[in-house]
Amino acid sequence: MIRMLNHTADVGFEIEAPTLEALFDEARRALLMMMFERPPERGEEERWVQLSATDLEFLLVRWINELVYNIQSAEFVPVRTEIRIREAEMGGFFLEGLLAGAALDLEGYRWQGEIKSATFHGLVVAPEGEGWRARMILDV
Repeated sequence: MIRMLNHTADVGFEIEAPTLEALFDEARRALLMMMFERPPERGEEERWVQLSATDLEFLLVRWINELVYNIQSAEFVPVRTEIRIREAEMGGFFLEGLLAGAALDLEGYRWQGEIKSATFHGLVVAPEGEGWRARMILDV
């Protein structure tokens, strides 16, 4: 016997920010809110990050997937960022900067569940008025 079940396997967020760097940081904050009931507020460990992509949508996917890797595999929760995003002369975009974070504490931060990856489904990164907006769906 086969019975089809309705199953929601995705979560998502929409964000706005005045700058592109602030938008990517808001995406980091949204990710932490989805993963933890009480995300950490401070962290002393620092890690360098460098990413490149052909467009801003792909760069946002790479950014979120990098953060997911740091949290779930490297057990490093990025609580603050100092990033810079720039357009490459030959096309595409680069993101580089520092992540400051804390060690993963599943019980202390009240882990809400694993994120498999960022998806391209419904993905938007676009200028909006005086700032930027993004929409992203995550596979859980």
